[in-house]
Amino acid sequence: MKRFFVIAAGLVLLCVAPVYAAEKPPAVPTLPPRVPEMSTAGKVIAVSSTELRLERTLKGKMETMEFVLENPFPTLKAGDQIKIGYREKDGRRILTRVTPVTKTGIEKPKKDAPKKAGGPKAAPVTK
Repeated sequence: MKRFFVIAAGLVLLCVAPVYAAEKPPAVPTLPPRVPEMSTAGKVIAVSSTELRLERTLKGKMETMEFVLENPFPTLKAGDQIKIGYREKDGRRILTRVTPVTKTGIEKPKKDAPKKAGGPKAAPVTK
């Protein structure tokens, strides 16, 4: 009887071993790295059906940037102030989003120097 259990255990191991030795497929396919979207704002210099040129100020210096348009933006004109979102792909800047810049802030009035209450002081009365 003892010999039967040893032989049965050995046969089970021989049958189960190939299952564990089989190559497992990868659990999750690897995704390409995500390209972050960057943004900037400036004034449109020139726009065509395939390209947009933007002039922006960075640390006090004027800089011209060129962007490739996947879809034309017929409402853009030279001189417009815009904010854009773009991605870099193969060394080119590809435009993804355009938003017009509007100044909605109201200038706050400057505060004057606080006035002293009571006016000039009177001289002390002596008798």
